[in-house]
Amino acid sequence: MDTILRARYLVFVLVGLIVISCAPIQTTAKADTQEPIVQPTEENPEALYAFALEYYKQGNYDAAIEKLKEAIKIKPDYYAAYILLAKSHRKKRDLVNAEATYNQVKKVDPMDPRAYEGLAALYAETKRYSEAIVEYQSGLMIDSTNVNLLNGLGYIYTKTKEYDKALIYYNKSEKYEPDNLSTQLAIAKVYIEMDNPNQAIGYLENLVTLKPKNLEVRENLAETLTDLKRYSKAAQQYEYLVEKEPDNYLYRLKLGLVYQRQKKYTKAETQYKEAQKLEPDKAFPLFSLADLNISRSKYGAAESYIKQAQKIEPNNLYANVLLGDIYERRGYASKASWDSNKAKKHCPKLNAALSNLRSAVAYYSKARADSKYSTYAANEITRCNNWIKGLEEDKWFYCK
Repeated sequence: MDTILRARYLVFVLVGLIVISCAPIQTTAKADTQEPIVQPTEENPEALYAFALEYYKQGNYDAAIEKLKEAIKIKPDYYAAYILLAKSHRKKRDLVNAEATYNQVKKVDPMDPRAYEGLAALYAETKRYSEAIVEYQSGLMIDSTNVNLLNGLGYIYTKTKEYDKALIYYNKSEKYEPDNLSTQLAIAKVYIEMDNPNQAIGYLENLVTLKPKNLEVRENLAETLTDLKRYSKAAQQYEYLVEKEPDNYLYRLKLGLVYQRQKKYTKAETQYKEAQKLEPDKAFPLFSLADLNISRSKYGAAESYIKQAQKIEPNNLYANVLLGDIYERRGYASKASWDSNKAKKHCPKLNAALSNLRSAVAYYSKARADSKYSTYAANEITRCNNWIKGLEEDKWFYCK
């Protein structure tokens, strides 16, 4: 049953507590600043760009593309308009037009590194790593101190597990921008992927010393310590964060999770309930309380919290994961009791085990519709079905 508990924690993390970066770091992008917004006219490309930028910020990418194309038609060498046009295509997942636009704007000004950076990031996003490297290196031939390009190469080499090369580029980037937190956190991530957790922690602890008031640094240290199961030190960092920002519900949830993993259930419950008070319209604190009660074998209380969470988010399939866990554990407990004393008079225990395990399979089957939970749910369905098969054989033999 320990496997079930560990897997559920993984699902817990996947739902939203710990976020992993999946794109090249872009930290000091050359600003696409333009003239102040003026009244739009048919012959004013700057105004068209300004309107397109607002549409882009609002997520209305089709409108942004329309305005940008108008601006470029009037001013064919409008570099910033091309860059925003390519970004708009990327947001729409129209990678073909995004790629074409980046290649087109390289011809507009071959000495501006932004097009190389954008095209490289697009290639990295689609795992075309060798092509991304070419573009990043082409950009660095224009501006060898550009931290976005250096960090981009660091990201690529991290993804290809060429960690020494990744560190070379990240260290160069840090040299040019010593206070760039994104670069520093990326370096720590490389150390972790190199299976050198002590160096990663030491690096982050040094950052905390250098930037004691920077909460983002402490949060990353706390998350790293949590991932490495160093819960006591992780708790210390989250306790500091909660003290500084007592109304931050995510800090409360993460501290509660650490306490839960330490089996400090009362402390965990306090943090989850505080998080729930801070965000009463969010389901996740309630799911956290349900998960905690499952860990404590308080299945009735867990179901109650799940029902409350479902009223807030009725379509959240994490509820089915937790309900599956509850019925699987109930079924396993009945199965264990039956296995210890198989006899006709104990057939009600066997039937209870079958009922609970079948309910677990039903809930897990619903959870599989969400890709975040599909693997976990499939594994638990297999486990339950194996138990069900054995119990059905026992039922035929003992409970005729």
